[in-house]
Amino acid sequence: SYGIGKCVVDMLRQNGAKVFSYSRSEIHIDIGVREDVVRAMTDAHEQAGRIDYVICTAGVLNKEPLATMDYQTIQNAVQTNYMGTVNVALEAYPYLKQTEGKLIFFTSSSYTRGRAFYSIYSSTKAANVNSVQAEAQAGDGPGIKNNRINPERTKTPMRQHNVGIVHEDTKAIT
Repeated sequence: SYGIGKCVVDMLRQNGAKVFSYSRSEIHIDIGVREDVVRAMTDAHEQAGRIDYVICTAGVLNKEPLATMDYQTIQNAVQTNYMGTVNVALEAYPYLKQTEGKLIFFTSSSYTRGRAFYSIYSSTKAANVNSVQAEAQAGDGPGIKNNRINPERTKTPMRQHNVGIVHEDTKAIT
């Protein structure tokens, strides 16, 4: 509904792709809730008759020290950033197996090392990268390709909210 996800949706639609967009803010689909993911996959499949690609850009960043972070905030971040990608992968695989499709998640450059006040975000992004490496070694399932994209530092509403001033040389999402 905004940031990288909206940019991807807009770009795909401009290039003629049939796109189904699901988000927490627009239609209350939360990837951290497996039943929501089931509903989204079922809906897309019923409307299109097939699913060729699943692209997930959802993420939550709460920039603050772990010691002062509310436990519910931690749970919500882990549920979206890690369990959400697990939920999407589990529910997408049966559809993508039929079409030899592709599963694409977005990660963050924060996965490479822990940054001050990013402990939950960085660790969940590292878990995502590690899981795709493990899935690739295991073969992802017949014909399914599974990747993570690291767009590096990108000027998005989430980043601006957490970082404040974003340097002009940072990639901008328009």
